[in-house]
This record gives sequence, structure tokens and C-alpha cells, in this order.
Amino acid sequence: MRFLLLALTVTLSGCVVNSVRPHDGGEVPPGRAVVVYGVTVAGAWSYPRFGVTLDRYDIGAQAITGGCFRYDRLEATVPATPAPTRYFAFDAPPGHYVYSAFSPTDFAGRNQAFEARSGRAVYIGNFVLGRQNTVTLQRELDDATRQAIATSLPALASPLQPAPQVVAKPGRPFLCTP
Repeated sequence: MRFLLLALTVTLSGCVVNSVRPHDGGEVPPGRAVVVYGVTVAGAWSYPRFGVTLDRYDIGAQAITGGCFRYDRLEATVPATPAPTRYFAFDAPPGHYVYSAFSPTDFAGRNQAFEARSGRAVYIGNFVLGRQNTVTLQRELDDATRQAIATSLPALASPLQPAPQVVAKPGRPFLCTP
């Protein structure tokens, strides 16, 4: 019986291995990338929290990478009340990232993949939740945005560059079953 419970727990927990972690500041770790993006709640949301998740993406296969046992993703969650933009920094494997196929919102740029280059700190943009559960992306990295990021993430030592973007097929979710 214990073996069955253990097997079910391991199988159903899936997606637990994620090599992305919050970036605590300082320089970009060797062989990694730092990814920064903002989340703004500007419209109504029916739940207490709102989140933006970006899935790691294989540009050659045109699909999200990973599966039930390994699934790299950037996850940022904020209270679902209108507020100024909140910024998040992640220490992540280099590669491409797309708006999550598991997201319950419509994203206006679902056909975009953003590149996180090794040894660099990149800014993807500010994801804005608007009306009717629609998310848009503001990509400007002007002086005001740089100042807001520096205020929000004072330990971020690496200079930010806009993340290159390419056209990509939207990711498709996977299902983990025993």
C-alpha cells in the first residue's frame, strides 16, 4: 500500500523538477540567463491571485520542453487587485520561453517566443491583465521602465537588454497521468 501511495505521489506530482529559480541579485550565473518581466493587474480577475507563467520552449521542435518529470518555467504571481507593475527576476537556463499553454487567460502575443541568452540579463516586457481575461505585453525598455525595475529589483547587477523575440507556434499543454 505504501509503495502504491508513493508511486501515485511521484506520478501525479509531475512537473516538480524546475531548474528555474528566483534571481537573488548579482551577476548572471555562468551558463545561465537572468530573465526579468513585469506583471500588472489593470482589469478585474475573479480569483485572489493572478499569475504569468512562461514555459521553456524548443524553437526547433516548435513545442514546450519537458513533461511530467521535468518542466522548466518562469512563474510570477501577484494579488489580483489593480496595482502598479510588479517586477520579477529569474535565474534560468538559456533558451526560448513562451506564454504558458496552461494559462487560463488569452494572450494577444501567443505566437511569440522570447530568447534568454546565456550570460545575459534580458527583459521580456510587462504582462498586463486587462478586460475580459485578456493579457497584453508592453515591451518598451525606456528610461522610466529601467528606473522602475531598478527600484523594484535593487540587487539586479547586470544591465538589462530587450529579449529577442521570434515567431513561434503556441505551446500545447501536456497531461500527466498514471
